[in-house]
Amino acid sequence: MTTTLRGSLSLAVLAGVFASPSALAWEHLGHVWLPEDMPLEYYVADEEACALTTVPPEYCTPAMQEAWGIWEDIPCVEYTTLYAGVCDNIGYEPGNGLNYIAFDDPYDELEAGAIAAALSVDDRTLAFVLEGTAYLHAYDSDIVFNDNVLLDTRENIREGRCNGGFDMVSIGVHEMGHTLGLGHSCEENDLCTDPKLKNAMMYWTGAPCNNFDPVEDDIEGTTALYGPYASFVCSHTVSEDLAIGIVPFELKCVITAEDVTEITSAYWRFGDGGTSDQVAASHVYEEPGNYTVQVTVNGDREDCGEEGWEYNYRRVGYVRACGLPEPEFTFEPVEGLTYQMLNESNVSVYGCIQDIQWEVYKGGSANGNPITELTAKAWEPRLTFPEAGEYTVVMNLGGPAGTSAAQLTIDVKSARSSGGCDTAGAGALGAAGALAGLLVVARRRRD
Repeated sequence: MTTTLRGSLSLAVLAGVFASPSALAWEHLGHVWLPEDMPLEYYVADEEACALTTVPPEYCTPAMQEAWGIWEDIPCVEYTTLYAGVCDNIGYEPGNGLNYIAFDDPYDELEAGAIAAALSVDDRTLAFVLEGTAYLHAYDSDIVFNDNVLLDTRENIREGRCNGGFDMVSIGVHEMGHTLGLGHSCEENDLCTDPKLKNAMMYWTGAPCNNFDPVEDDIEGTTALYGPYASFVCSHTVSEDLAIGIVPFELKCVITAEDVTEITSAYWRFGDGGTSDQVAASHVYEEPGNYTVQVTVNGDREDCGEEGWEYNYRRVGYVRACGLPEPEFTFEPVEGLTYQMLNESNVSVYGCIQDIQWEVYKGGSANGNPITELTAKAWEPRLTFPEAGEYTVVMNLGGPAGTSAAQLTIDVKSARSSGGCDTAGAGALGAAGALAGLLVVARRRRD
């Protein structure tokens, strides 16, 4: 199967060839349906179109109903479908919102080797963000069977009466997986050795005279999009994907879900080695750093069986624990009265330095007014002094924890430092300004 994106149209094709593909776990196509879209209505072509296939004309519609029923039978998922009726091939037009199933490739779009295809259209609006991936809201998905492919009924195949045809129900289940937003367990050119992936309903190809049903990999894929979901909210949060604090600080978090009464246990990992098994957990960050927070949530739900459900949710780089900036710099002469500043400040914690300013004072101390034309915001500015003599260069670094400075005295005439070429922070000089440049991302579904 191959997947391409043409504007807002996603095309997924099931190939009818044999290969020795890969070990990618299930993937998603990037579109999804939302709870307000349910039940997901679909239409099928009439018996006249079905008569062009190699199955009885009256078989196509119940076969598609059976195929959708197989996806609905997966425990713990939250989507439903509704058979909306039969209509002619006018219904096959990507983007018209009919979720139409065509049996005879009415526009002759499928190439040789393709058994069927799903053409899904999204409206370019964000549905939710899951594990850092944005999913767009789908509003139409048509399924098209190739009328040049030999199809057979599930009953014939199970009873050993197959004449080299592909199981129509299994092909329908595969393409409906694409409609739901599932990609492939393995692609055509991948080395696929894991039986869990090769036997998946969403494997890139299918073989004649075989029945296929969703297995573990398929179930994991659809459950990730439509199953029970849990997230968390924390203190110190400035956006859904960022919490900022000044060490040491206590981060307090609580799990959110559609029904928190379902939650039976939780296990937190705070990224610095700290853990908690409380639904409402807290943790103290002692050291500056960028930390990923994740929680594994277990819950009970009748539809999920005796073992209940489990969901792992993480936010990568979610916590920004900041200490006071540690400014340090040196310099080197370039030519004449021009010197290059070399910034050696500690930048190991991303985002904890949000402002920088260089100031130059005439003389051996940072007294009086700085030289206006030498004030700079660059990380490593190149400074040209107005004349030879002694100057004091000050580098100020600001962040959430405050502002620190380092300074050097430079004898420009000799291009050597009278106080040494290495600096260290000179202590806090005041509170930092407002936090800037923070990105806000779209919220995950079902708050």
